[in-house]
Amino acid sequence: MQKIIKENRICLYLNHSKMIENQYNDAAESKECYKLKPELFNFKPRTTEDNETSEQPKNKRKRRKTDAESEECEELKKQVQPFLNDIQILIKNETNNDVQQNMPRIWEEKIEFPKFHGSNNTPEFQTTKLQEQSFIIPPKCAFYNYNVTELPQLLPQLEKYDLIIMDMPWINKYIKRLKKVNQSLAYHMMDNDSLQNIPLEEMTHPHSLVALWCTNAPQHLNALRNEFLPKWHLQIVHTLKWFKFNTEGDLISPIKSVGFKQPYETLFITCHKDRNVEDLKDIKCIDFIASLPSIIHSHKPPLVEWLRVFLDDPLHFKGLEIFARYLQPRFTSIGLEVLKLMDKRLYNIISSC
Repeated sequence: MQKIIKENRICLYLNHSKMIENQYNDAAESKECYKLKPELFNFKPRTTEDNETSEQPKNKRKRRKTDAESEECEELKKQVQPFLNDIQILIKNETNNDVQQNMPRIWEEKIEFPKFHGSNNTPEFQTTKLQEQSFIIPPKCAFYNYNVTELPQLLPQLEKYDLIIMDMPWINKYIKRLKKVNQSLAYHMMDNDSLQNIPLEEMTHPHSLVALWCTNAPQHLNALRNEFLPKWHLQIVHTLKWFKFNTEGDLISPIKSVGFKQPYETLFITCHKDRNVEDLKDIKCIDFIASLPSIIHSHKPPLVEWLRVFLDDPLHFKGLEIFARYLQPRFTSIGLEVLKLMDKRLYNIISSC
């Protein structure tokens, strides 16, 4: 994690792989640790042919870009432009040119995870086996491989959490197309009514921080602001974008108007509705986030290293991730695929922690 400061604006650059490695090192007392394979961050620039195919508007009638959309596009470009050279240098230092070009896409294998829960309360890494595959269990974590719609039944076993992270499976046209090709490539989507019924307010306390990822679809952004947050007794601390760059240090796609795939996602940092937001004003110092993303769809970078300093106890906090697909120390993880990205084949073993 590194701050880049330009013209009184701050970009927070996240090294996804390194931040996961740091979390494991901080929590583990093992002889062996694990690090995500560098091939997972070999996010190469798209070819001209790929771009031409993906940028075709779904509606053949050409839609005119509104003045407001044009202004927003230009403003976003201006926001990122001064930081490009620094981001390119960081990515060059991060990129491993010796990695194999084509790693087997094992995360696309179809695995039917049973309904189960477990934990690792030790400072050592553990492993478990499912359907002949080994999965890593980091230290000091708990997990429930449950459908999130069953979360109300889990409440007696859960707590009030200091930091909650949720990457909701919004209804998404791209995911619908993936499902038609191969069910294992896409996650299980939920409609807004079902998402809104998640009892988030039952798992927060007055000083909780809640980080919510959202797609760029206006209907989802508006629903989150105007419907979800009031129901969950939350208020916005800061809204910012996560810009994704390829291994050449360029945005993964151009910034375009509404209706096109964007090179960014939106992140809402929220807190309890009764909290004084001024207590968290330093969160707003970050103008946007940037990183070299994972090649695995929707594999978000961890936010703990950044947000933990705003918690009452940064060292001994209780974290919760809903719709989780990997495990983090000091977190309880809930979702239908909580172990999916803990497949041992996605990691390299490194020396003693």
